[in-house]
Amino acid sequence: MNNKMSQGTPINRLGQGSMNQEDSRLVDSILSDLNGPSEPSQGQPAQGQPAQQGQPAQQISQEDHREMLEQRQQQMMQQQMMQQQMMMQQQRELEDQPLSIIDKVQLEWKRILLVVVLSVIINTGFIDGMFKLNETTYFIQENGSLNMQAVIIKACVVGSVYFLLNTFIDP
Repeated sequence: MNNKMSQGTPINRLGQGSMNQEDSRLVDSILSDLNGPSEPSQGQPAQGQPAQQGQPAQQISQEDHREMLEQRQQQMMQQQMMQQQMMMQQQRELEDQPLSIIDKVQLEWKRILLVVVLSVIINTGFIDGMFKLNETTYFIQENGSLNMQAVIIKACVVGSVYFLLNTFIDP
């Protein structure tokens, strides 16, 4: 316990320090604020100053406090804006980098698979048989195979089904 007392400043030395008049006024205003409204009414202003000068100091400190809060908010907003800009720049850099074919296939494998499945289904004999019903000659060549009109209709059907599945199901 003696160590703690030896490390502190003795009370008789506190008044000997070099305290200028501004520091003294600041300390007096803080003490008057801490003591509350009863202190100024006693009529004992410190160092010949009127007790009302403590109030402007409090107002200035409140204004300074408000300014500091506004500055902090502005700094935080600026930091957030900078972070967002950095993230957007990183995203742009990632988008600007050319993807390899393997990366593209990995990103689009569902759509590629959908096109393959639709192509296989549309080229089955069952679908070809639908064009040959009732012996209509609009879609059949003389050798019995489908003509270009049938191929175009099948391609349009594949495109339409792909669009619908891609839009509404999102593979």
